[in-house]
Amino acid sequence: MVHLRLPDFFTLGNLLSGLIALAYTYQRAWNIVLIAMAVGALCDVLDGALARLLRSASAMGRELDSLADLITFGVVPAFALYHYIRPLLGALPYHPEARYLMLIVPFLLPLLAAWRLARFNVESGGGGDLFFSGMPTPFQGLFWTVWIYAGPTGMWLHPALWCTLIGVVGLMMVSRWPFLSLKKPRPAFPWLAGLAVWTAMSLYLFPVSTALPVAVLGYALISRVASRWGGKNLT
Repeated sequence: MVHLRLPDFFTLGNLLSGLIALAYTYQRAWNIVLIAMAVGALCDVLDGALARLLRSASAMGRELDSLADLITFGVVPAFALYHYIRPLLGALPYHPEARYLMLIVPFLLPLLAAWRLARFNVESGGGGDLFFSGMPTPFQGLFWTVWIYAGPTGMWLHPALWCTLIGVVGLMMVSRWPFLSLKKPRPAFPWLAGLAVWTAMSLYLFPVSTALPVAVLGYALISRVASRWGGKNLT
């Protein structure tokens, strides 16, 4: 008989936070969505940490974690992007089909997140813990939440740029590109410090809605350099 363990309750907290965030995307209450997503991310960190500390990791916990992550960091960003752009479409001077595409493209994210999480479950257990193969699903989910909270305007509402950004970040999840694990800061400290400097400079030089994609680019590039110079263990 399978029982819930203490880490599993934090995983359920992650899922509950995602459901709350999802409900508030309909109201475009981006501050509440952001808070709920941050709580979900914290629960996601704590369930893994507790499972390692208590040595209570289980197959059920791993599957439950993926289901929670799919909702919180896959489905919620898609609906956040959808509800952000929908009321703005009427004022955009683009072809109706291009504007309709802007509504549809965000729903690639939960599809790619499901692929990423399933692959992780199948392949995890044989590598190290310094790098992930592909962008971590929680990271991209938080990226979209903060980006929407920042209120992207101007060039970011062009159909080509809107769809390209969503497509590139989504494909980063299912790529084999190495990404530094943010859950293990000690062994990767020099690289994460460099990433922090890159992000700070991006925020100083650009508006937040532009600085965040630039920061993601820095995350990808610094992770690649770190994997070449500091090891190639993937998880």
